[in-house]
Amino acid sequence: MPEFALGMGSNLGNRKKNLVEGIRYLLTRSCMGMFRLSGVYETTPAEGVEGGDFLNCVFAGKFYGSVAELQKNCKEAEVLLGSRVRKDNSARTLDIDLLFFGDVKRNDEELTLPHPGIQRRRFVLKPLSDVWSGEIPGLKSTPEELLKNCSDKSGIRSICEMPSEGCFWEVTTET
Repeated sequence: MPEFALGMGSNLGNRKKNLVEGIRYLLTRSCMGMFRLSGVYETTPAEGVEGGDFLNCVFAGKFYGSVAELQKNCKEAEVLLGSRVRKDNSARTLDIDLLFFGDVKRNDEELTLPHPGIQRRRFVLKPLSDVWSGEIPGLKSTPEELLKNCSDKSGIRSICEMPSEGCFWEVTTET
């Protein structure tokens, strides 16, 4: 049962609700085990993505299926919440990136593991450090170590703290 981490973000609509609904969808799929959620952080869009500020988090846990099943479930959650299949630089109701899946290393047209953007994205490293203290599989560094050396110096603002294991954040109408 490999452990996984998903980087999640939303910059359209009720952003926190979009994150929660995406996670709820994933939890209804078979093969999902115990999970942890990071705190929620607000960041400006990076790498040319359109739209307003993002809310970002990391969803980590155990998965009893294959990497292909988890990736399929993530794409289904994105589409269900209104994200385009091809995102280009458009704003997103929900964006889910598979950061790592156990010790799986993969590099093809559909998926690269570990995710090639982890090391350069503060909006991924900060929430990942909330839920993952060990070395990131395939990178031989912890999120904290990578965060200290990250070239991305963009601002990141904590919106809500990390909930207890197996719990969600409170959702209000304004976020």
